[in-house]
Amino acid sequence: MFQIIRDTKIDFMRIRKLAFLVSGIFLAMGIFAIIQIVTGKANMGVDFSGGTSMEVEFSKEIKSDKLRDALNDPDFQNVSQQYIREPGRYKYMLRVFAPKLPTERVSSRVLEVLKAKFEGNEVTLLASEDVGPSVSAHLRQQALYAVFWAAVLILLYIWWRFDFRFAVAATFTTFHDVLAVLGIFVVMRYEISWILITALLTVAGYSLNDTIVVFDRIRENMRHRRKEDMQPLVNSSINETLSRTIITSGTTLLVVLCLVILGGEVIHAFALAMLMGILIGTYSSVFVASSVLTEWHHRDPLPR
Repeated sequence: MFQIIRDTKIDFMRIRKLAFLVSGIFLAMGIFAIIQIVTGKANMGVDFSGGTSMEVEFSKEIKSDKLRDALNDPDFQNVSQQYIREPGRYKYMLRVFAPKLPTERVSSRVLEVLKAKFEGNEVTLLASEDVGPSVSAHLRQQALYAVFWAAVLILLYIWWRFDFRFAVAATFTTFHDVLAVLGIFVVMRYEISWILITALLTVAGYSLNDTIVVFDRIRENMRHRRKEDMQPLVNSSINETLSRTIITSGTTLLVVLCLVILGGEVIHAFALAMLMGILIGTYSSVFVASSVLTEWHHRDPLPR
């Protein structure tokens, strides 16, 4: 197999306590994100909060703060906006929650307000989508089911393939990565939508694949080097798979980076979540998963 680095002897496990500190920060951000979502303080998309999603275009340039002030109307309880970057065009994605108005009336009312506030700057409605409260509640429930069953199946698969402790370490690492990306998105006030949920499940699969490669080498070395201490064995296993990890993560990272820069506004959130997920997933497969396994082994040695 092609290798970009050979015969490395990096002592990864020596800095596992520092890795636990970094992971603690990621997990704290993830817990904060969940609290924000549960209390309704996160920037929830129309998919999960209900309301009307509109894409509008102005004929002339318009500042975000002026648009925000214009939509500060008694008919609208909550309005979020996102500028869509396209050269020579002035497009915004608006998400409007207006419980006082009939659903079919929201889009026309928004256009009325904008035309009244920005005379001489023609505004055009390019697209509109309505999501009712019952639909958004159903989507929230489906998202929770998707995450729950993904975690259960990961745990069962790794338990069957390796060992219960490997399964717990892999499941913990996967949740660590998902919570880290979710926490970053909530802190940065990105919209929580089905696109993000899809990206998080993709990140979970990518992270799990990377972790299994390292675990497979650890298990193989445990069979052939029964008398070796666990910490040096884990270190050598990570070093043996390091070239493969760098090549896989590096090539995937280049593709996703191109999507972030050139992919446009529609898939920007998905691509950005994937970019963060690849970076955090690579870190966790090297440091977090193996560190959890090593610490557990020190307290209760794995059979060989």
